[in-house]
Amino acid sequence: MYYLIIAFICTAIISVGVLVSKAKANNQTAVPSPSENSADHESVRPKPQLMLASSRALKSLPQQTSGYYVSEKFDGVRAFWTGSSFMTRQGFMITAPDWFTKPLPKHPLDGELWIGHHKFDEMSAIARRLQPRDKDWKKVSYLVFDTPIKNLAFHQRKKQLDLLIGDQSPSWLRQVEHLNFEYKSDLEAFYHAVINNQGEGVMLNVSNATYETGRSKAILKIKPKLDDEALVTGYQEGKGKYKGLMGALWVKHKSGKRFKIGTGFSDQERKFPPALGTIISYQYSGLSKNGLPRFARFLRVRND
Repeated sequence: MYYLIIAFICTAIISVGVLVSKAKANNQTAVPSPSENSADHESVRPKPQLMLASSRALKSLPQQTSGYYVSEKFDGVRAFWTGSSFMTRQGFMITAPDWFTKPLPKHPLDGELWIGHHKFDEMSAIARRLQPRDKDWKKVSYLVFDTPIKNLAFHQRKKQLDLLIGDQSPSWLRQVEHLNFEYKSDLEAFYHAVINNQGEGVMLNVSNATYETGRSKAILKIKPKLDDEALVTGYQEGKGKYKGLMGALWVKHKSGKRFKIGTGFSDQERKFPPALGTIISYQYSGLSKNGLPRFARFLRVRND
């Protein structure tokens, strides 16, 4: 009986080893580990109660657009300044050098950490470092577009920003320029100028709307294509040249709808797909009759 028990235990250990080896070979559990200097190790504080934009198509805007303040949409890392430190949308702390944060006002601000067009990944990597490097942060600007004062309309909050961010502010602290266009045709011209200059799109703030938390129709984003976010819930193995790799992600939208995203990935991302539970951004072209995104395409992991 003793020998039977020993044999059973040995067989079980060998079986587990074989299964682990097969999983590694098929890259079914291959997900990137956070680097040792990554802010992914930081404890999460309560998420800041931020105002989030709703997507809107340019053609759906009214002909009279004087009720909006319009600005460029910057593809940086959303950063909430508490008055003493930076936080991401998800409640992670962003460690910036003292010389960068010391001149900032002791008042909450809402903005983007930004280094240039189409450099989100580089900015995200800088923001996630536990030990900030001066050579990195010297490239960074904090572009402030709002201040979360709930009892003031946007045009009033904008005046508050004028007082908080003046001519004596450091060069890396900038207030986003907001313009007002009486007619849609002028707004469209500004939008196309932003796109032609490699910008991501434009933001529209309703002038008389107060600051509210969560997804809001009082602030709109207009981009060449719509985008949204979803939670990674599973994988589907690829076929053909992607056999043994990730072929598609199964994701869940905040509405509860589940769907697949199979395009937009690099070979490296198919080999090491976003981890389960990760929030990703995707691009799409409208919704189907079932309310699912049409032509959904992976954009990036939301590390911010």
